[in-house]
Amino acid sequence: MIRAIGIDIIKIERLKKALQRWGTRLERKVFTPEEINASQGRTRLTYLAGRFAAKEAVFKSLGTGGYWQDIEVLAEKNNKPYIVLQKKMKIIADQKGVKKILISLAHDNDYAIAQAIAIGEEKDQ
Repeated sequence: MIRAIGIDIIKIERLKKALQRWGTRLERKVFTPEEINASQGRTRLTYLAGRFAAKEAVFKSLGTGGYWQDIEVLAEKNNKPYIVLQKKMKIIADQKGVKKILISLAHDNDYAIAQAIAIGEEKDQ
């Protein structure tokens, strides 16, 4: 059962300016080491912008803010993204009856967009 949906869009240039200003400090605050490592050898800025939008979409689907590091956006071998919740965000999801979050990412020149769908069990009627 769908519990909630979250969506986010970011102008890639906005993230570029933030990274130029704050550098690795911002990277380490928002992205996990695995996400940073996975961004190497790709169109790095576009990759990170997609992950940023995904995390924002997850926050919205759970109806709360939280710690960026508690949401990890990873990819299967076929590059299909998936969400791993940890610590505080995992607790919040459990409290809301969310068992899984589906994520979809897209990039188009200047923008990255993500949609998160929070899935839970059927509620008793």
